[in-house]
Order: sequence, then structure tokens, then C-alpha cells
Amino acid sequence: MLKPLILIVEDEPGIADTLQYALRTEGFEPAWCASAEAALAAIASRTPALVILDVGLPDMSGFELFKRLRERIVVMVFFLCCV
Repeated sequence: MLKPLILIVEDEPGIADTLQYALRTEGFEPAWCASAEAALAAIASRTPALVILDVGLPDMSGFELFKRLRERIVVMVFFLCCV
């Protein structure tokens, strides 16, 4: 049985590692992408159950990536932002 795929789109390795560890511990299959382009490529091969999306990415804003994701798939998205 496939575990639910959670796509993490985050350019900070420390944050991504922590999220991956927590999700894997809870029985999910985390997949990490450090850029918007990598995330778009990842969803082409498998639709995630959830996307955890950083608003500040190196190649595109998280809000623009959200729009592009919604053009391709219907998925719940949690935004990460730092204040």
C-alpha cells in the first residue's frame, strides 16, 4: 500500500529535514523539492496528498507556484512563512 505523498517545497535544508523526519515518523512519504521548477516536475509524476509550500523560493514566489499548481492539480496546500 502506498503511503500518502506529502510534497515539501522549501529551499532551507534544515527546515525541510525537520519536516521530512516528522512526516516519515507519522507514516507519510515526504518528498522534498528545493525549487518551484523541481516541484512542478515532481507533480508531473505523482500527485501529492498535500503540499507544504514556502512562500519565499529562489526561482519563483510560493504564491505564483500555488497558482501554477492549481492549474494542474487539485490539492490541499499549507503555506510556510517566517516572520
